[in-house]
Amino acid sequence: MAEMTADELAGLSERAASLLSGGGGLKALAQLLCEATGGAVLIEDDQWRHLALAEPKGLPGPLPPSFLPFYQKAGVKAAKNGVVVQAAISDSMQGFCAHMPGHGDSNAVPGYVTLFVRGKSRSDVAPALRITASVAAVDHLRRGSMPSQARRLFWERFLTGELGDSAGVRQEAAAAGVPLPAALLAAIFDVEGIAPQAARELITHALAATEALCPLSPAAGQVVTLFPIRHQVDVARARQASAHVVRELPAQRSARSVNCGIGAFHKELLHVPLSLREAREALSLGRRLFGPGSVAVYPDLGIFALLHGGGDREAFASFAAALIEPLAVYDRRHKTDLLKTLQLYLEAGENVKVAAERLSVHRHTIFYRLNQISQILNVDLKTTKDQLSLRAALAIRQMNASEEPQ
Repeated sequence: MAEMTADELAGLSERAASLLSGGGGLKALAQLLCEATGGAVLIEDDQWRHLALAEPKGLPGPLPPSFLPFYQKAGVKAAKNGVVVQAAISDSMQGFCAHMPGHGDSNAVPGYVTLFVRGKSRSDVAPALRITASVAAVDHLRRGSMPSQARRLFWERFLTGELGDSAGVRQEAAAAGVPLPAALLAAIFDVEGIAPQAARELITHALAATEALCPLSPAAGQVVTLFPIRHQVDVARARQASAHVVRELPAQRSARSVNCGIGAFHKELLHVPLSLREAREALSLGRRLFGPGSVAVYPDLGIFALLHGGGDREAFASFAAALIEPLAVYDRRHKTDLLKTLQLYLEAGENVKVAAERLSVHRHTIFYRLNQISQILNVDLKTTKDQLSLRAALAIRQMNASEEPQ
């Protein structure tokens, strides 16, 4: 098929404008371009979520659910400079993608219009695709600006801790059209070498399997990410997925480095802002302790996180209880002396022989108990970080006990 003539493009513009004024919407616009080109048209929002689809009869092969993977391979920067991105979908089908232009001076991309077609070149379809993308941007802005602003305002208020009770959080979320899971785990990715919005898109795609959200516009290259947590195993999966992004993204893209901080998981929805603050602390501390390309998990940082954040007395007491109490509970249930063993082992300078003599047991018993302690507390007694955290927790626990009324 030859490139559309000026009259044909003018006619397309007029019909698109008529649809817009008549309230036809994105589905009607997609159908209009579909009929004009003979291809399938997919319209997606700024997070590559499905908005509208129009398909002709006899399309060769299945359509991909999103153009995002092809868009990334073709080059994000090119698309944002107004170039229609082209990619081979299959042996017989090409994909052409144009972004919706932003509103005013904004660099934000409202969404994307993709044409899947065979037997056509970029020059054949680019003008019609740009016209459709421009009209779609106006319609999307008109229909979505209020809900979009409401969603943005909700996330900003929620994540800064302005909303004071769980019922209020869920009511405001429902009013803004935001579906909330029972719990969320916060993480922050710091991506160097990629434009902030592009980094957000890449991370959203990389974490698609976890259903992670990136609800805020990136600031200074930092992408706030929220993982839905339905079961405890989802916490481990979120950490694994984050580590994969940090490891693989620089190799696949032009990012110089990617760092990640992950907060603690709190069951209460109101504690998500706390998880986010912890993620920021972990990100900052992880850079200092581990350097570029690190994933720092707040609970795993032990006493370092507390010292870095300048915790108060209550925070230190909570830290000590969270770290040591599982051992005390185990001792009470099983009539063991693991807590005492840990104390004497550390007091003896990690000397197993001395600890065994003080407890009047064989050295092998000490080794066995230390292995139990490591498993119960999920620590590595050979590392300086965990040793320091345990020493501090035991000292805090002892001081608090000595101040209790007799």
